[in-house]
Amino acid sequence: MSVSYLFAPEELRRRRRWLNRWWPSVRLRTDPLQQLRVDGRYVPVSIANWKLIPSVARSLLSTRIVRPLTFAGDRRLTVVIPYRDREAHLAQLMPVLQEKLQEQQLNYRIVVVEQENGSRFNRGRLLNAGIHYAADSTDYYCLHDVDAVPVVANYACPSQPLRLVSKIIGLHGKSRHNDYYFSGAVSIRKDQVQAANGFSNEYWGWGKEDDDFFFRLLLTELLCYYDQEGTYQDLPNPPHQQVQRRYPWAPAHVRRNRQRRSLLLRGLVDPAEDGLNTLRYEVVERSGSAEYGPAYEKIRVRW
Repeated sequence: MSVSYLFAPEELRRRRRWLNRWWPSVRLRTDPLQQLRVDGRYVPVSIANWKLIPSVARSLLSTRIVRPLTFAGDRRLTVVIPYRDREAHLAQLMPVLQEKLQEQQLNYRIVVVEQENGSRFNRGRLLNAGIHYAADSTDYYCLHDVDAVPVVANYACPSQPLRLVSKIIGLHGKSRHNDYYFSGAVSIRKDQVQAANGFSNEYWGWGKEDDDFFFRLLLTELLCYYDQEGTYQDLPNPPHQQVQRRYPWAPAHVRRNRQRRSLLLRGLVDPAEDGLNTLRYEVVERSGSAEYGPAYEKIRVRW
């Protein structure tokens, strides 16, 4: 199903745009599938924390039904890693990641997508570029941050989108991600990411592109899960890449990202008009690595 099904025709959209923009949003607080468990390990990513206007909430809840989660081990995997200026992180991630993939006997390749210097980092565009670049030779993707090193992770092909990260080992010990987070390391079938039109290309800097992607998947009536046993080591980020949480002190691009996400949740931005189908990029360099083997490739892109 297209991501556009929630969005009214243009003439109707104009008439109700004002109402959608200003109608108060309310946190859902409950999720009809919050008690669902698969194999005692896999749990639906919660929508209880989402603040939605009534019309969007009704549409979303009407499609919130049980969808089975199964795994296939005989599919072609491409791990897509968005990247810029993280040499130390990449050197720590690659040996561990490849060991996990080989232990699970997966048919895999790894594509590191490096953004050329000169513009603000755009994680969504980099992931879209990797998805598009590898599309002809893959059945599913793992969209993988360079600072997430697997400890316990199942990289097999899931029937529904799956967040592999739950428990985080960081500088201050072990912690757990909230149950509505959908990033870090996400496995998803090619047809599913294409149905959602990939990521938005319009989130610059850090923050909210993962929320936008999760909502796109909900609009395509997918049921996103996370692995309660999934454990990763979190590598420390550079200070300039930390997202300021409080609005008065947040940089302008962070505020714009939040505003764009708010427009999407109110039905004022159509994902079918921004994503894989509008992506423009140029591969300016390709390279392999004798250290990381033939399954590894790095591409450098510019917009």
